Amino acid sequence: MEFANKHVHQIVRYFGQSFSRHVNNLKLHISCCCLCGNPCQQHPLLCQYCQADLPYFDHQRVPYDLLLWPAIAKIIPINRFDHLLAIAPYVWPFDTWIGQLKYQHKTELAALLSYLLIIHWRQYLEIENVNLTSENTMILAVPLHIKKWQERGFNQAHLIARKFAQHFNYNYQTNIIVRDKLTENQVGKSGAERRKNLKNAFSIQFNTQFPMPTQVVLIDDVVTTGTTANEICRLLKKKGVQNITLLSLCLALPGKS
Repeated sequence: MEFANKHVHQIVRYFGQSFSRHVNNLKLHISCCCLCGNPCQQHPLLCQYCQADLPYFDHQRVPYDLLLWPAIAKIIPINRFDHLLAIAPYVWPFDTWIGQLKYQHKTELAALLSYLLIIHWRQYLEIENVNLTSENTMILAVPLHIKKWQERGFNQAHLIARKFAQHFNYNYQTNIIVRDKLTENQVGKSGAERRKNLKNAFSIQFNTQFPMPTQVVLIDDVVTTGTTANEICRLLKKKGVQNITLLSLCLALPGKS
C-alpha cells in the first residue's frame, strides 16, 4: 500500500507540473502586446519593448511635478492644486487607449493604464523623496454625472483610481466628490467657457466616518486646461484639505494630437 501511495503521489505531482506548464504556456500565448502582438511578460497587454518606447515625458528635462515646468503656466494659468503629475502628452498610443476605454467599452485597458500610472507614481515617490503614507493620503477620482455614468456603464477615472489605490493601500473614497450638474462637453471651449460650464457642477460631501485628509491625490484621465480639477480643488481646499496632487495619465499640450 505504501508503495502504491508513493507512485500515486509521483503521478499527481508529474501531472500537476505538466498542467502548470500548460497553463503558463497558454498565458504566454494569449498575453500578447496590444501594440506589436509579441508575447508579454510584465503585463498581459504590453510587452517590455513597447512599454520602454512609450512617449513619456523626459524627466531629465521636465520635472516630475509639471507645475515646476514654466511652460505649464501658459496651458494652466490658474491652479488650485499643489502638484501636477502626468505620464505623457496626450498623443498616440495613450489617446487611442483612453478613447477605446471610454467610447468602445474596452475596460481591460483600465488595468493597463492603472499599471502605467502606478509605475510613474512609484518613480516620483522614490526620485523626489516624497513621503505619502496610507494613513495620511486619500485617493479621489474626478466623477461623472450619474446620467453619463449610466449611459457609459462606468467611470474610467474610477476604474483606474480603484486599482491604483489598491496597489498602494491608499484610502480610496468614491462618494466624496459629487457631480451635481450634467455639463456640456468641454471640448472646443475656451477657458472662460469651461469655467462657466462647470460653475456649481460639483459638491463635496465628506463622510464623517473618515477624518479630514491632509493629502489628497485626485486622479483623472486627461488634463487639458485644468478647469475641472481646479473647480474640485477649490471645494476641497474650502473643506480644509491642505495639499492636493492632480495625477493624470496625460496632459494635452497645444499643437499635440
